[in-house]
Formats: sequence, C-alpha cells, structure tokens
Amino acid sequence: MYSKPDLVVSQLAAASAARSSSRLGVAERLRRWLAVPIAFLASCLAVVSATSLPDVLVSVAPLSDVDARFAGWAGVGMLGCLGAASLALLFGPRLGAGPPLSVGAAASVFGLALGRDVVDDLQLSLALVTLGLAVGGLSAGAVCMTLELPRRWRGWVLAGWGLPLVAAWPLVAWLALHDDAGEALRITLEPSVWVLSPVSAVVVLWGVLTMLLEPARVSAAGGMGAWETAWSALLVVASLAALLAMLLGFAPEISLEWLRPLVIVVAGALVVGFGLVSFVVPSTYARTGYVAVTTVAVCLPVCAQLLIVVADAGQTRTTWVAVLVLVAAAALGFAAGWLRPSVGVVAGPLVMAAAAAGGWVMPTTSWPMVAAAGPLMFGAGLAWGAGLRLASTDPMGMRFVAMAAVTGLVFGLVVVAPLGWALGGAVPAEVADVRAAGRVFLGLTFAAAVLAAAATSVSRPRRADAAPTVEPAGAEYTV
Repeated sequence: MYSKPDLVVSQLAAASAARSSSRLGVAERLRRWLAVPIAFLASCLAVVSATSLPDVLVSVAPLSDVDARFAGWAGVGMLGCLGAASLALLFGPRLGAGPPLSVGAAASVFGLALGRDVVDDLQLSLALVTLGLAVGGLSAGAVCMTLELPRRWRGWVLAGWGLPLVAAWPLVAWLALHDDAGEALRITLEPSVWVLSPVSAVVVLWGVLTMLLEPARVSAAGGMGAWETAWSALLVVASLAALLAMLLGFAPEISLEWLRPLVIVVAGALVVGFGLVSFVVPSTYARTGYVAVTTVAVCLPVCAQLLIVVADAGQTRTTWVAVLVLVAAAALGFAAGWLRPSVGVVAGPLVMAAAAAGGWVMPTTSWPMVAAAGPLMFGAGLAWGAGLRLASTDPMGMRFVAMAAVTGLVFGLVVVAPLGWALGGAVPAEVADVRAAGRVFLGLTFAAAVLAAAATSVSRPRRADAAPTVEPAGAEYTV
C-alpha cells in the first residue's frame, strides 16, 4: 500500500509519462507504427537472401567447375552471417537496430545481384560472403528492434520477425523451381527489382531514422551475468560449424574415403553441441524456447524444401494453392503456439515427429505432399511461436534464442548438400537422390523432434500459459 508521499510521486511520474507520450514527434510516431511491417520485411529479405536450396542442389557440379572451393566460401559466408548476428545482438542495447538493419538491407541488394548469374569464382565468393552478412544483419537487427520500443509494440515486432522464418520456406522453394533462369547459374532467388528496391530502401530508411532519433533502449546494466557461459558455448558451436565448413571446403584434395566419414562425424558433433548448450542456459523460459526453436531451425527448411522439390518433379507440378496451404498451416501453428506457449513447446515437436514419419514416403504429387508437409509446417509453427514467446521474458534470453535460431537456420541450409552426399552416396542433384536425401533428413527430424518434445516437457514452465510481460523500453525487463 502506498504512503502519501509515494502516491504523490507515482501520480507525478504517471502524469509526466502521459505528457511525454502526448508530445511524441511525428518522426517517433512514424518509427513506432512502421516497426512491425519493417520487422516483417527485414525477415522476408533475410529468407530470400539465404541460398536457394533447389538452385544449389541442381548447381553443385557447375559451381564446382566455377570454383572447386566454393564450399569453403560458403563457410566464410556462414561465418560472416553468424559474426554479424552475434555482434548486433550482443551490442543491441548500445547500438540499437539501425546499424545492422541498414547494413543488412544494403548487403542483400548487392548479394542478390551477384548470386543471380554466376560466371566466375570471384563473383561466387563475393556473393556468398555478402549474402551471409545480409542474413545476419537483417535477422539480428529485426530482433534488436524490440529493445527500443514500448511494451505494446514488442510482441508484434517479435511475431513479425518470426513468422517468415518458419512459414516462407515452401514458398521460396516453389518460386525457385518455377522461376526459369535459363542457362544462368545462380545460388539464390532474386526478387523483381520493383519489389527488392523499395523493400530495401524502406528498411534502410527506417534504420537511419532510428539512428537519428536515438530512442530509449533497454538498459544493459548487469552485463552478461549468468548468461556468459551460455553465450560462450553457443558462439563456440556456431564458430566451429563455420570454421569446419571452411576447412573441409578449402581442401578439395582430401580423399573421398576420409571426407565422407569426416562430414558425418562433424555434423553429428555439431548437433550434439547444440544439445549440450541447453544445459547451460540459466533461464527456464529461455532454455525451453531454445530447444524448441533450434529444433525447428535446423530441421524445417531442409525437409520442407525437399518435399516441394520431389513433388514438383512428379507428373503434375505443384500449384501455388498447395504452397499457400503450407504457408497458412505454419502461420496457424505459429499463432497457436504464441497464444499457448507452454502447450506448444511440447505439442509442436510431437506433431513434427508424426508428420516426419508420415512424410517419409516423399510423395511425388502435390496434394499427398500437402497431406504430409502440412502437419509438419503446423507443428513447426507451433513450436517456433511457443519458443519465441517463452524466450521473450527477458532481453538477454530473447537475444540468445534469436542467435540460436539464426545459427540453426544457417547450419541446416549449409549442411544439407554435404551431409546428403555423405549419407546417401551422391550429391542430391537428381530427383531420385533428392528423394533419398529427403528420407534421411525426415528420419533425423523424427528423432530430433522426439528428443525435443521430451526435453521441453521436462523444462517447460508449469504455471500460466502466457509468458510473463515486460516493462516499457528504457527500463529493465522483469519476470
């Protein structure tokens, strides 16, 4: 109960806050109202900037002819992506979202142009490195937006960032398969200039506006604290993934008899490393969100895109309606997980496991593929939305899980071709090889999802379904 002086002070503070809110300038109001669409557009641009799996699988041999060490440059791009993301997230309370968003949007324009029609090794290496910087900057910058916005905007911005990262992969694969590039060699899908230019310009302008206004941000008081071990472990795993990809890619003279088991051992060790990181996450909410989000990030893009590739190569091509059904399934699951996070972190991986088991046949027609991939997308959206909602209880946990999400997505996209070759005996360039690789990854997804469901069922919060709320920007988050 308030004493009279305390009551007077609280009333004066509330009145001051109300007056300051009413005196918000036009620029600040515009910045806040545009925050959600900017986060959504930045996330979409990051997804498009990631290497297109259908294009890369078909172009492995031609890319090797252009540069025998292109896999090593993919590792350099991966290292640039993870480096940009980690710097942006760790220094977010000081730098804000403006610098990473502006740099990422500008890099995406150059990277997408370079990756469209590859003709020599210099262009290929520059495209991979630039696209890596774009993905890291855009993904991390959108998350940092939540650090400099009032409470009423934070959840919407985080949802706008997370939705494309879980729902867009079937659409990206379908567009890559139905966009005839002719004889051009490409590593990514380039949107129309009439779409790419305004989207990039809007993201850059929002970032510049934020840097000029210098809004209040969540305080970084206390530093890393209990999170130091967790961040160190995650960054070690992320760095090892990129460095090992560089090591194997820049040494094409390694004998195939040694390279095949080496790829399998390295990939397995990194997956185990992702699992071990969860044991040092200090927050229960963040630990549960980390397990759910990382499982989806590593497994979903590969499985969803391989299912699309196999079905599209059947007697009838996959229709846009079927792809939109998959996107809608992921969006519906995301909304359900966001609303019921303590249920979604367990139910989502279980649905993913059941869908992976059912989709193991890798259907060659559209609607059987939708029957298999639809539940997979729904379960992934359920786990993804629930994991992000639980992780948003404090700023460090949110940034940590975001870094894990970026690491998992990049790792899953980079490892698919070499691991498919190591386990299946051939690079999955032909439809039969893609189908065999898809069965391998669906089997691995089944195992990973079952383990994730078991882990989240033990660590999930036992009280209210909704994640705890947080204080306005400029103050500390409180659970």
